[in-house]
Order: sequence, then C-alpha cells, then structure tokens
Amino acid sequence: MDKWQVASGKWAKFIIHHSSFLLLFLSACTAAQSVPTRTTADTGIAVADEFASFYEEMGGQRIFGDPITEGFEAPDNGRFVQYFHAMRLEVDEAAQTVAVYPLGEWALAGLEEPVLAAVPENRPARAFPETDLIVQDEFLSFYDAYNGEQLLGPPISLQLDEGDLRVQYFRNGRLEWRPELPIDQRIQISYLGQAHFDAEMAFSYRQNQFAQPVPFAGIRRVDVFTSVETAVLYAGDTQTLYVTVFTPEGRPVEGIAADVTMTVDNVDTVISLGRTDAQGRIVAPLGIRDISPGKQVQVWTAVYSSSGELIGSSALTFKTWW
Repeated sequence: MDKWQVASGKWAKFIIHHSSFLLLFLSACTAAQSVPTRTTADTGIAVADEFASFYEEMGGQRIFGDPITEGFEAPDNGRFVQYFHAMRLEVDEAAQTVAVYPLGEWALAGLEEPVLAAVPENRPARAFPETDLIVQDEFLSFYDAYNGEQLLGPPISLQLDEGDLRVQYFRNGRLEWRPELPIDQRIQISYLGQAHFDAEMAFSYRQNQFAQPVPFAGIRRVDVFTSVETAVLYAGDTQTLYVTVFTPEGRPVEGIAADVTMTVDNVDTVISLGRTDAQGRIVAPLGIRDISPGKQVQVWTAVYSSSGELIGSSALTFKTWW
C-alpha cells in the first residue's frame, strides 16, 4: 500500500529578459579534480565539486549567475550536469573536461519568426566562415574580450530584434544589447540555463532529487505524514501505521528515529518505531489487542533529531469497533 507520487510540464515559447555576463564552452580542469564547493547567497545551492574550479576561474556568479540545481545525471544524454541561470555545465568524461551545453541552438530553434535588426554599416565586424555569419559592434567587442570563440562558439544568427531587445545567437548562448545600462554592462548574456531547465528538465530533476534520501544528521525540521491501514477496526483486525518523513523541500529522510504515543481513555502507551528507510518510511504494526471495543484511539507520531530534539510530528485517530 504505497502512497507517494509527483507531476509534469512543458515550455511553449522562447522569450527571456534577464541579466548576467558570459556563457562558456570548455574547461581544462578535469572531472576528477576535487575542490571545495561554494554555496551561493541567492539560491543556497552549492556548486558541484566537478564544476567548482571552472566556475571560480571563469568569473563565478558574475559570469554564470547562481546554480539553480544540484549536480545530477541528465536523462537526455547521461552526463553529470548542473544548471546555472545562464548555462548548463556538463562533465565530458571522454575528454576529461567541463563542457557547456549548446543552449543557443536550442533557444534559436524555439524562435518562431526571426526579425533582422537594423545595424549600422561600416562598423568593426568579423566574419565566421563556419556559419557564413558576422559579429560586429559591441557584440564583437564582448565576444573578443571574453574568449567567445572558445566559450560561446560561432554565431548562428545575425543580430535580431525580439520586441524591444536586440540579440544575437551563438551555438552556446545568446547575447543581449541593453543600451540603457553603463557601457561596460551593455552586452549581457541571457538566462538560457533557467529557461532550458524549466522547459526540458524540471520534472525529471525533481523526480530524481526527491527520490534521493537525505541523511538525518544536522536536520532541524521535517514534515511527517502518517496514515493507518483502516480508520475503523473490526473484531480480529490488526492495525498498521504508515509514516513518511520528508525535508521541507520534499526529499525523504533516511535513518531518522520516530516513536508513537497511543492514547485511549487518557492513558498513554509509547511505542518505538525504529528508523526510517531509504524512502523515508516506517511501516509498523500497532498493538491494539488489549483495547476495549468502541474506543477512539489517538495516535501521535514524533520524530527526533540526532541530539534527541523533537523536529516533527503528526496526529491521527482511529476507532476500535467490534
């Protein structure tokens, strides 16, 4: 008798207006390199060890935005990945490098009707034979300044107008021109990492992450869900209590201790339930043989931290009616 499940969604159209400063492609650091993780202030999510050196060396939060997921195995290509506001980083095990997913290609494919922007003539420009396109003006300055050939890849569009926003797409990202900002901030990078995650990966990620148990050490608050086999017991029936313990974010907590207090006619009986399994569950029989017929049984389940502090509880009732 299992009682635990989740839901789904999909993205329709591509429009993004957000600020950050660079999108990247390869790193010389190896996946095996172990460095301390960094937890960002805004999202509270740590940069995975596999990406931490690359993240810091290439500009950190100013370049990538904050991480918006933990590291996980992506179902679309089987690589270990982590999403940031502006990009998706991946471990390329064959090349032993960090790579950037081609979010620019993904985003441009979702653009319904590209509209060419009017651009000044006789301005600095650079041609890219690989795609027969050019990069010019402030887009080119930014591209050259931040090693765009390696990090963004070649252009895959000319400059386009998307509403009031002028943009240009590259294999690995999209640059925006924002003339209202100071000169050194006019070229920004779109938050394609957030857009791709929301559109393509959020459901799979949440299913995967919520299925991964969290060790109880250090946890200070949990949500406790309880139910019984039957709300009314008849002669000869036995009663079973089902307990599930989650973090406030919805992840199961493994190995955490719980007990239950059964109250009948103002008399309490305390029963130790043991510890939760890898799904955060306890299934325990409740001894009710000595309880008189027609009685209401109050069941209070309590969960404790490693130091013995009460950090979650749940209450229910059932009746003996035989």
